[in-house]
Amino acid sequence: MNLRIYIKSSVEKKSTDPFEEGGLFMKKSLILFLCLVMVSTAFLAGCSPKAEDTAPVADTTPTSEDPTTEEPAATEEPSGTLVVGIEEASGNFNPLYYSSSYDGYVVDMVFESLIARNFDGEFEGVVADSWEYSEDGKSITFNMKKDLVFSDGQPLTANDVVFTYKVLADPSYTGRYSSAVKDMVSYDEYYAGETDEFTGVVALDDYTVQFNFKEALRVNFANCTYQILPEHYYGVDFEPGNTAGVEALSTDAVGSGPYLISQFKEKELVYLERNPLYKGEGYMIQDIILKFVDQTTDIVELTSGNVDLLAGVIEPTKIAEARNNGFSINSYNRSGYGYIKTNNEFGPTADKLVRQALYYSFNTKEFVNSYYYDKDTDQVLASTQYHPFSQVSWAITDELKAEMIEYDFDLEKAKALMDEAGWVVGPSGFREKDGVVMELNIAAMPDHDILATLIPMWERDWGQGLGVKLNIAYLEFNTILDYVIYNSDANVDKWSLFFLATSITTPDPHSLYTTFHSDYIGSGNDNTSRYSNPRVDELLDEAKGIMDIEEAKPIYAEIAKILNEDAAMMPVYANTYFDLYNPKLVDMKTSSLYGWVKGLKDAKIVE
Repeated sequence: MNLRIYIKSSVEKKSTDPFEEGGLFMKKSLILFLCLVMVSTAFLAGCSPKAEDTAPVADTTPTSEDPTTEEPAATEEPSGTLVVGIEEASGNFNPLYYSSSYDGYVVDMVFESLIARNFDGEFEGVVADSWEYSEDGKSITFNMKKDLVFSDGQPLTANDVVFTYKVLADPSYTGRYSSAVKDMVSYDEYYAGETDEFTGVVALDDYTVQFNFKEALRVNFANCTYQILPEHYYGVDFEPGNTAGVEALSTDAVGSGPYLISQFKEKELVYLERNPLYKGEGYMIQDIILKFVDQTTDIVELTSGNVDLLAGVIEPTKIAEARNNGFSINSYNRSGYGYIKTNNEFGPTADKLVRQALYYSFNTKEFVNSYYYDKDTDQVLASTQYHPFSQVSWAITDELKAEMIEYDFDLEKAKALMDEAGWVVGPSGFREKDGVVMELNIAAMPDHDILATLIPMWERDWGQGLGVKLNIAYLEFNTILDYVIYNSDANVDKWSLFFLATSITTPDPHSLYTTFHSDYIGSGNDNTSRYSNPRVDELLDEAKGIMDIEEAKPIYAEIAKILNEDAAMMPVYANTYFDLYNPKLVDMKTSSLYGWVKGLKDAKIVE
């Protein structure tokens, strides 16, 4: 997970504190999860990235010995329209600045990177044809394909790769992904303004680019995966120390990917058309419409034919309805989870004992066993967990899970922890300390199906059970992001906890780095809980340099145990994802690390 300073939010600013009486925002904006994690780590177990072998190409030229010469097959043309139901997109389609996973869908269709994971989770070339490491492992040189162009017809060259990473390294960069360049040569000097030359990424010629790192780290390779921006478009006003012009180009995107943005209608849809200049393979659907649908009615939109695909569905009733109506279904373990983050810097939740008390008095098993129960199959489609890793992370072992503190529901233990922290029930009926009533300001999205279940549980157990005064503020999704990411320094005193969910695009536990390292506390950064622990910082720095994942596992296990004891985050559920779609969409392959956008590569519309 990655980040940097304040970036402009599309949310209208209001001076009224939403936690004060009469000050609740009631805008209806229902985004289920925040993709706070971009690709930030490197290898699958036993799979080191290396230059691909080039297979010999069979000679199919007709000769005089051929008995017949067949007419060449007609070239297949893109066709059909796919309507995908999503909850919202903010219109920030700049690869270096977006935050929402829904905006990320558009980014992934419009832009390309040097390398990306395939269906099997292994890295393969996209813009890159091949790559090789230096003998000391500190440099990676990519040989790029020479026929690629951006959607405006300009060639994609090594200079565009250099430009992209130079923006990430700039001291004025305000996006979330600066962690990608911090281990590169000359980053410190460039960021400090001591030089205008960033030598972490260098163009050796028009189609050869070299990445240079300070150390040979396990995570270096994955830091070469960021989508490539055309310098001639995004860099018109760029100069070292001024990235404002790059940031301003958010909705009108120019990339080399399979699609281009035809239309964006706020609160309504994003319309994408097949890029006629796309040089890659697959993506044979002509038009993709991302239609904004309400979480409470999205399954009706699907079964009535208004949308063709709902990705990452988690509710058993919706899955059963799709199944009973003959829709196609892909299912897989989600690489991610739903979670609660508490404010570790300000207010009552800055105290570890308070966080532990809240954890013990939150009945996660009750929630999971109720909300995720599928009566058609008599199965629970999710599980509880107490570690911070995704279900597909190689850091998970049986030993690790056995060493986690299981915060099973125990209201009496929670009360004792509150008493120990000095928060005792006072004359007001609420817990008080030094004459001050304990209040928790909860940032929540309105009309959110999961929150509609969780909030009554919190009111029952935290409110009535523990005696904590709960202030529920219903905030637009972008307002929550403004509170906890974009302008978090100014809003640190306004919130106590929030619920969101994350999807993690790598099996490498290095994804935790920007989420819990203290270097990433502050406006624009990923450490939204504002958690600081010097020992965790030290372990995260150590772990990223260990090449052998078996050697790295004990380090990540120690990190997980500390985070678990500190109750730095409360995982709520780890679930199965279900992609529900119209049978006219064929050859659609998805998995934990290969979402529906990547699945479109082989998919087709057959009416």
